[in-house]
Amino acid sequence: MTTCGSVFIDRPHSMMDRELLKQREDFKKHASKNVSVQQRPSAPSSSYTTYKSEENKKKKKKATTNDPQISAKSLSEYNKSQGLPSGPAGIISAEANSQNFSLLAKIVDYMKRRHLEDKKWGLTLREILEELQLDAVVNKRQEAWLEQFLPQNHKLTVDETQKLIYRPPHKVKNRQTLLQLLQKYEREGKGGILLSELNECMPNVEKYIQQLGNQVIAMPTQHNKRKDQVFFYNNPDTDFTIDEDYQQLWRSINVDHLDEKKIEEYLSKHGILTMKDLQPKRLQGGPPKRKTAKRKTNQRVHNEHLSDVLQDYEQG
Repeated sequence: MTTCGSVFIDRPHSMMDRELLKQREDFKKHASKNVSVQQRPSAPSSSYTTYKSEENKKKKKKATTNDPQISAKSLSEYNKSQGLPSGPAGIISAEANSQNFSLLAKIVDYMKRRHLEDKKWGLTLREILEELQLDAVVNKRQEAWLEQFLPQNHKLTVDETQKLIYRPPHKVKNRQTLLQLLQKYEREGKGGILLSELNECMPNVEKYIQQLGNQVIAMPTQHNKRKDQVFFYNNPDTDFTIDEDYQQLWRSINVDHLDEKKIEEYLSKHGILTMKDLQPKRLQGGPPKRKTAKRKTNQRVHNEHLSDVLQDYEQG
């Protein structure tokens, strides 16, 4: 709109509006294509939490394992605790030590397999290495280490000729010796015997267990985080029948949700006493101490040596 004197002349604004609208639409399209949201830096949380995401754990683990200073420090500390040299010599000795223990485990496993195959005669270290085809791999230092520590292993023993023999956990050879061992455990109150231990004594243990039949009670268990079985001797002298009413009454009472203290409180509330302190009491503190004689306090007497000379003048 323009003014000419006192007369107002109106110009059409349709062309300008269209151009402005077109520019506005172009700007919105351009902004929508190139839009980028900038995230604000998150402020440190004031609340403490112990939760760590898996990514943080992996990053931390990777950083610790890849850091040569940390690995060298942990290795030097381990060598120091084991009495091994530190530094490059300690790295070499730790690697050699792991190789020695690996050889020892292979030899023990081989001697166990020989025992289960009924090859129960002794072997020297050199004979064992030849049968394992390790005689060309093991050096003199490793051989000396094995000669020192193999006889100390609890699964091996040495015969009269100083040869190594596998020592099983139990002396079991057949079904009869297995039954005698179970009877001995039951008689001495030692409980049952694990299947994993019997498998190291003789082959086909489960076949002998089936042959014994009702003389053995088998129960599933867990040993060293592995499924296992434990076998007990079923003594017929301790078998007795219980009335069905008592069995139902026993099974009707559920005490899984109670601990021993609550069970004891329940019994005492109903007038049933529980046995306590069955083990003999031990003397604490060693032998009794001798009683020390009390010292008499000296009473001070004034002017005792002048008793014949002094006179009392209060009454005079």
